[in-house]
Amino acid sequence: MADAAQAAASAKQVSRSNLLRIALEHFLGTISGTSEQDRRRQFSSEYLFLVADLIVQRQYPDVHTALITEAEARMEAVCAAS
Repeated sequence: MADAAQAAASAKQVSRSNLLRIALEHFLGTISGTSEQDRRRQFSSEYLFLVADLIVQRQYPDVHTALITEAEARMEAVCAAS
């Protein structure tokens, strides 16, 4: 493992200790659910929800409140079930 770490560090032109720090940060971020990929997914999801909400508010204002109420009820049902 030491040889592989040294080879990877050399390929990335960083010290082995820096490579191991980066790897540990990545691992810890992944197991805590806060990896860069997770943050990008969360941002994309939030953005899409906001866009959909804005479209409904502007183009279908008569159903907006009903949709929000239904979404809240479904969220409560999911949270209560877990």
